[in-house]
Amino acid sequence: MTAGGTPISSWSTVTEPCLVLGRSGDDTGAIEDAAYEEGLPVLRRSSGGGPVLWDAGLLALDVVLPHGHPRESQDVVEGYRWLGQVLADGLRALGAPDVELVEVPRARAADPRPADVACFGGLSPYEVLAGRRKVVGLSQARRRNGTLLQAGVLLDLDAARLARLLGAGDGLAADLAAAAAGLRELMPGIDPDSVAAAVDPVLVRAIAA
Repeated sequence: MTAGGTPISSWSTVTEPCLVLGRSGDDTGAIEDAAYEEGLPVLRRSSGGGPVLWDAGLLALDVVLPHGHPRESQDVVEGYRWLGQVLADGLRALGAPDVELVEVPRARAADPRPADVACFGGLSPYEVLAGRRKVVGLSQARRRNGTLLQAGVLLDLDAARLARLLGAGDGLAADLAAAAAGLRELMPGIDPDSVAAAVDPVLVRAIAA
C-alpha cells in the first residue's frame, strides 16, 4: 500500500477455529496451553486488545487505508469512529435491534467486570452494541504507509468455551453472555453474506467521502 493508493476491504471467516491474542506484555502461557490442549492454534495480531475465539461464529472485516486518506485520523481513538458508524448503520439496515455506537465517555465510565479480560467482554470507543450487548469489536494497526482497521462481527458467541480457555468457569461464561451477543441470537437466520451485503454499501460511501 502506497500513499495515495486505493483503500482495500475484505470479509473473511475461518474453516478451522483458533484463539487470537492481542499484542500485550501479559503472560499468556496458561491461555496458550489451554488452547493447545483443545487442539486450537494460537495466533497473535499486531494490534492490542483481549483474546478472541475466532470460530465459525465470527465474521471479520479488514479495511486498509493508505497513508494520507481522509479517514486516517491522527487521533488513534477517533480513527475508529467512522468504521464503527458504518457498521452500526449497516446493522440497523439489516434490522438488528437497538443498535448503539459506544461513545468515549461511556467506554471510559464502564465499571470493571470479569468479562473485560476478553475482547468482546469489554467496551471500547466506537464499538457497536445491539440489544445493549456488544456485537462488534474493533482493532487497529498503524504503519508508516497506512492503517489497518479490523472489525469482528459476532454471529454466535461460545461463551462457555472462551471462559474455559481463559481459565475460568461458569461465572465468567455468564458474564460474557451478558456483555456480548451473537447476531443470530438476536436475529435468527442471519448469515455472513447478509451482514456483508448490508454493510458494504455504507462502507463504500464512507471510504469515498
